[in-house]
Amino acid sequence: MSHGLSVLDHAIRGDRGGLSFLEQTASIYVLDAATTPSHPTTYGWWNFLNDALNEVERYESEGRHASTSNNLDGHVRLLATITRRVARRPPASDRRLVGTCLANASMSHMNLLANADMAQSLLGNNDELRERNMGRIAAIVFDFSFHRKNSGSARSMMQYPRSAFSDPVAMEQFCGVVAANAVSTGPVAVRHLVSDWIVPGIDSLPPLAVVAIMSHIAVEAMGKGCPGGTKDVIRSLVPSVFTCVLGPILIDSLRESDERGDNDAMIEAVSSSTTGGGNNIEHRTAALALRALESWCKASSIGAVKLRSIFSSTNVNILEAIADALYSNAEVMIDAVSDLIETLLRYDARDANVTLGISIAGSVMSNCLPPGVANQLLFAQQVTGESEKSRVSILSELVSAVGLQRFRFAERQSNGDTAVCRCLARTAAKVLLESQDLIKNGTLQASPDGLLDLLFKAASHPSVYVCGIAFEALSVIAPSNSELSTRLLPYLQGKAIIPFHLIRDVDGSLDDYVNFRERVLTDALIACYTGCSTFYLESCGSAIDEFCQASPSPHLPYQLEAALFCMIAVSKGASKTPDKQVLCGQLEKMIAALAKNSFSTTSHPLVMAKMCRFINNYAICFTSCQTKNVFETASELVITSFNRDMDQDNKHAHSTSTNDISPLSEASNALKQLLCSSPAQFSTPAARSALENAWKMPYTRQQNGMCSVIAIEDREVLCSGMCAVIVSLPSEQWLASLDALAQPILSCLNVVTKEADRVTIGAGAAGAGQRGHDVAPIMNRLSNEIRLLAAVVRCFIQADVSQNFSMESRAKVIAHHRNALVSLLHKSWPCQTHIAKKYCSHEVIATSIGQLLTNSLSLYGSEMELPLLIEITGLAKISLSAVVKAKSPPSLVPFLSFMQKFIHLHGSKIEPNPRNNAIHEAIQNVAKNLMLMSYEGVRNDVTQVVASPMFDTLSTCAKQCPIFLLILSRDSQPDGEVIRSSIEAAPMTLKSNEMDIVLSTVRFLKELVSSLASISLETLQEGQRQAIEPVVENIKRAIQTDVIITAVTSACVGMSPPEVLEPLTNLIRVIFMFSQWSDIEASVSAAINCGQFQLGDEAKLVALKNFKKCTMSEYTTANFGNMISDMWSMHQTDDTGSIAGGEAVLEFAQRYKTS
Repeated sequence: MSHGLSVLDHAIRGDRGGLSFLEQTASIYVLDAATTPSHPTTYGWWNFLNDALNEVERYESEGRHASTSNNLDGHVRLLATITRRVARRPPASDRRLVGTCLANASMSHMNLLANADMAQSLLGNNDELRERNMGRIAAIVFDFSFHRKNSGSARSMMQYPRSAFSDPVAMEQFCGVVAANAVSTGPVAVRHLVSDWIVPGIDSLPPLAVVAIMSHIAVEAMGKGCPGGTKDVIRSLVPSVFTCVLGPILIDSLRESDERGDNDAMIEAVSSSTTGGGNNIEHRTAALALRALESWCKASSIGAVKLRSIFSSTNVNILEAIADALYSNAEVMIDAVSDLIETLLRYDARDANVTLGISIAGSVMSNCLPPGVANQLLFAQQVTGESEKSRVSILSELVSAVGLQRFRFAERQSNGDTAVCRCLARTAAKVLLESQDLIKNGTLQASPDGLLDLLFKAASHPSVYVCGIAFEALSVIAPSNSELSTRLLPYLQGKAIIPFHLIRDVDGSLDDYVNFRERVLTDALIACYTGCSTFYLESCGSAIDEFCQASPSPHLPYQLEAALFCMIAVSKGASKTPDKQVLCGQLEKMIAALAKNSFSTTSHPLVMAKMCRFINNYAICFTSCQTKNVFETASELVITSFNRDMDQDNKHAHSTSTNDISPLSEASNALKQLLCSSPAQFSTPAARSALENAWKMPYTRQQNGMCSVIAIEDREVLCSGMCAVIVSLPSEQWLASLDALAQPILSCLNVVTKEADRVTIGAGAAGAGQRGHDVAPIMNRLSNEIRLLAAVVRCFIQADVSQNFSMESRAKVIAHHRNALVSLLHKSWPCQTHIAKKYCSHEVIATSIGQLLTNSLSLYGSEMELPLLIEITGLAKISLSAVVKAKSPPSLVPFLSFMQKFIHLHGSKIEPNPRNNAIHEAIQNVAKNLMLMSYEGVRNDVTQVVASPMFDTLSTCAKQCPIFLLILSRDSQPDGEVIRSSIEAAPMTLKSNEMDIVLSTVRFLKELVSSLASISLETLQEGQRQAIEPVVENIKRAIQTDVIITAVTSACVGMSPPEVLEPLTNLIRVIFMFSQWSDIEASVSAAINCGQFQLGDEAKLVALKNFKKCTMSEYTTANFGNMISDMWSMHQTDDTGSIAGGEAVLEFAQRYKTS
């Protein structure tokens, strides 16, 4: 292969050199002044394209493409795709790139700048080459030989091998090149191409090329880089394009496809997978005509009413043609017509809202308007009223036309044509949603029965992508239509049953089904329940009762699971119903049926998990049931599920692993909910014994040498419920009960700690790798037990003790509550201290200890409890010391979180104040020591792991105790060392690729600026003021230079992630309001004038004017955020086109010029 084809070949194969060459050639120009020094030339994409086209033509003229393995389809597709990107670049931008090339080359070739004629000659040569290439591409796309109908004969293919230019994908891309070049050149070029070439020569041009170009013109005209005035030209060309080009071609292509029949549809489907288009050129032409109509309607905001009006002066019934296209069996056509109908109805709906607004205005204001204005309003009402009549008429026609497709839907479903069924369902759904108001108020001029029948046929389709469309549409109508809801429910219940063939799925289909069931089906069930709640509950109750009594079969567990799923789906709404008589009656029936089943069917892991979730969701309702033993029966079902040996169900593991459902987890959640809903029910000795056995089961299994099957998350959930039961007891029993709950944890901690010490001592002589391998499981075990202890502390602190206030004094209850927790912590302290000193460098240990300490902070309630706070923070110091010494950044993270909560709770005591007492000073010293220890851990290396929590901690300081933060520094270091270092790091972290780091930095800077704005230095003592003033000045200087440059650049040139844009905009707003324009003008101007800003000079002036206005007022308008958001959006482009001077930028400048 020659150079051009060789480069394309390497790029197709993923070679980095080939890809890099193409990317650079498409983006820049280089100067060749060495080959012919007296006649230097530039080389860019147009040169490469010219050479590549020559090489393709030469290659094919030699007949070397006859073999399938030697065809150039992929090469030409890639060539056309990149050429389309480059064609989006206006000629003026091309000239600027050439100018940049010459300017760069002038360093070694000074004569280039001195010779103005030579520079102009090079610019002109490049323009001429671009025009010549465009002429060649136009000749290719308008060449009928590249649009011939393939005979399909292998012999004819050998005699007349197909050119790569005939490839449908490449041909459409080349049509896109012609369109992109016309649009980027300007509105005059668009009008010239359409009015002077395509419309007059419509009869002598290939229809497929014409409709492809017309489609791409409209698409390009909606782009960000569309030159100003293009949209006006597009609107002015609509009548001629529709009536003279697209309409006739659509009618002819539909007629020709009917004459040939749809026998090629299957061939087309197979061929399209390899060639991208299929053999039936009429189908592709009709589909592209429909796509072109849709694109032009989008570009000009045209709905069905306006579309029919445009064609009213011709003999083309465009809506009838669109309806005829629905009868095609070609996916490419049916998909295009579905998109077109959706677009037309969307714009009609928007116009209908305008009509409604004018009608309301007329009824409200008609009597208070001057005669002239009143007449204008009346005329507007008449015009919009006629449009509304037309919309109703068109919707009625569409309802009838789409409804007739129900017969063909069944036919295509029987043939396995899912694609056509999906498109028909999508069209029917859109038509139903747009006509629902007309159906409700009875103004629809046709019966919707056929349309509904089609959607119900779609609802029974085996593909979730088809039935899901129907369910989404029907669920909108169902809440207000009990008859439709009743009809819909059996379809939903049937789809809730996991298809048996998916149970052993390995290709992801089960995951798709689960996602469908959890989202689409759940929403539909909720809508159906809203429309017929009583029937819904009775139907599900009967189903559960029936399945629990049925003889076992392979399908039965999945049927019962589906019935439980249907109840779970509506649990949120059903449990909040004021009148629970029907619900409670059905719940009693369901629980009784599940209990009678005796786990013959409910022993299946999937059913067991769903049963526990069902009980979890309705736990609060069981207390309202008239039958007193319902709650007890439900509790027995859950406890039995919890205690069942899971080993016997390993054969069902495949049915639960994909869904990530654990019966044990669900049982834990259900048990917690039952315990919290009615803890008194579990205060009996038998119930408490059952709970104790469940709680101690992991330790019992481990003592017996068995692996614990209960995850730590499930044990934490169960812990929450156990604490609720303890709190329901008399407060005098809390200390003993909490000790009993924690006793297995503390015993396990002591045993495992000794084991860890033994292993680490014994492995001292071994290598680090072997030692880590031996210690890791023990560290995980230690971490889990500390984490569980932290959960006990958290849950008992959060438990509602107010129920005991009526029986005992408030002070007594609070004292018992605190004493129980303090006693537990004191018992665990020696072991925790030992673990912190020796093992806190392990991330899992640090995380668990950090959780325990963070949870314990809430125990400090008054100044009398300072010793307890000193103990808690003392363990934090020990832990931090070990972490800093080990230089383990991940282990530092939980203690930064601990610091956040500590400062949040005690910020007012930490902040320096003349009224501070000895206790405040003690807490302040603790905070200073902890902060400096943390700072020592991150001072030399702010890794990505610690950056976000570090800035979150600083943010809390800036909000709660800003003066403390401003003067915080190590001994012998100047005041403000910590904050200075943080501010220096902020511009870099604002550019991070990690979103959480950026967000944390933004929060810190915003809190810091807000605090600086609120601090009054005059109120401080002289010594404090002298220490803080230089720090504040330093911070202000950094914020008003590096920080604001980084923030404005990231937001306004589209560099920041979308999730960061709003917080970043708020930060910019706060800095502007905090600053004088003279202080930040140079920085903001530098950010806006950076090389990445692509919106042009007018947009720069508008942005700077609005920024200046923000600094001169005490508040900013909503337009400030919208302006930055618009600038960010306009920079989100992946092509090489220019944004400056385009429609979007002109609209931007006009919108914000007067804001």
